[in-house]
Amino acid sequence: MQRRQFLGGLAALTFLKATCAQEAPRLSLQGAAVQGYPLFVSLSASAQAPVVDWEGKQFRMVSTGSTWRAVVPIGIDCPRSARLRILEGETALAERTLQVKARDYGTQYLSISPSTLASYDDPQNKADDLAILNVMKKIDDPQLWKGNWELPCDAPESTGFGQRRLYNGWKKGWHKGLDLAGWENQAITAPAAGRVVHRARGIVNGNTLVLSHGLGVFSVYFHMNGYAVSANATVEQGQQIGVVGGTGGFAPHLHWETRCFGGPVFPKAFLQLPANWR
Repeated sequence: MQRRQFLGGLAALTFLKATCAQEAPRLSLQGAAVQGYPLFVSLSASAQAPVVDWEGKQFRMVSTGSTWRAVVPIGIDCPRSARLRILEGETALAERTLQVKARDYGTQYLSISPSTLASYDDPQNKADDLAILNVMKKIDDPQLWKGNWELPCDAPESTGFGQRRLYNGWKKGWHKGLDLAGWENQAITAPAAGRVVHRARGIVNGNTLVLSHGLGVFSVYFHMNGYAVSANATVEQGQQIGVVGGTGGFAPHLHWETRCFGGPVFPKAFLQLPANWR
């Protein structure tokens, strides 16, 4: 009798250990821990709607069946040491302290007309930008892309991502995207599979298009002369989505942004993704 009780207790203990080992959360962080870069977060665990707590904000994760995933932005002013946690309600499932590498993206000094400068502070321009961010808050797509991304326009880079800007010697800003010096009406193609979630005309941004690529990742296109896709359309990598222009009062070029949950990140980081995120 005592032997059967002992064996039964041993079996229960073995089962409990196996269950705990199976359910122990495994946190994976991939990508370069650099200011202005995307961070690829995955969690292998049995959880209910976990979120990434990072830089004072929370980002929802999307289930892929066996794991939870999200791509979160490392801000260009992110502290050199920052803590990331995965939360389920008030419970921390996993956490990690990252050592973030600083990156100097340079400074650009610009002289523009007073009327153009004033348009940046126009309430309508602020509303145009807010509309883009509001769309990004509502989307909860799974990962739509496969493989490394491609440049959306075969043209040289004219202005880099992250450059600090000083307009007319006094007004400060920073460049949240990448400018590609395409010619007028040159084709713009989808850098990765996704779907059209926003089409609009902005007073500074000009003709604007936003694609959702899933897991909180979006790409944004400004100053287009025209569109080649309709609202809510699904697009494949390499499919034409529009043409280069100068709408919004600029010389022809493509302003291309990549955003994670609304936070701007270095677009070229998506051209070479971690192996299991392709």
